[in-house]
Amino acid sequence: MTVRIEEVIGRNLRQIREGNGLSQTDLGRAMAEHLGKPWSRQAVSAAEKGRRFFTAADLLALARVLDVSIPRFFMLTDWRDEGNVELAEGISMPTPEYRDRILHEVDARGSAQLMTTADLQELGAALIKMRENHAKAGVALAGLEVDLVYAAKAVKLADEHAAATLAERLRAQQAD
Repeated sequence: MTVRIEEVIGRNLRQIREGNGLSQTDLGRAMAEHLGKPWSRQAVSAAEKGRRFFTAADLLALARVLDVSIPRFFMLTDWRDEGNVELAEGISMPTPEYRDRILHEVDARGSAQLMTTADLQELGAALIKMRENHAKAGVALAGLEVDLVYAAKAVKLADEHAAATLAERLRAQQAD
């Protein structure tokens, strides 16, 4: 299967834009700060569908607005695909070579370093989010433990010691 480079960029643009919670109109307006004029909603839509050619300035502006590295726009959905990436009408390169040019140190060390930095930033952000969620879950669990003790006392199904033992088991499971 052959995919046009503009389609690759467009799919990634849409995914990143939606991940940032921006509408096409919002993205278009934000482009004005970096390019001197906004993109219309229709221009953003055309770009996301791979129906627009991108200049270096376009890609840099998009990267700044969406807070991603430029190589992020060139990522394929499935790197195992053995098709081709069309660079221009009638000119394409095999997916494995494209993958090497995007992901590996083929022509300059800076390329791979950019990808590594971007990956580390994404992983760091995900880790922070997981820690926040874990802390929220811990607070909620502590509240449930208190509720359990009071419920056990209220219905007289177990004494305070049995309820505390159950709460301790819950904490141990959480630690695992």
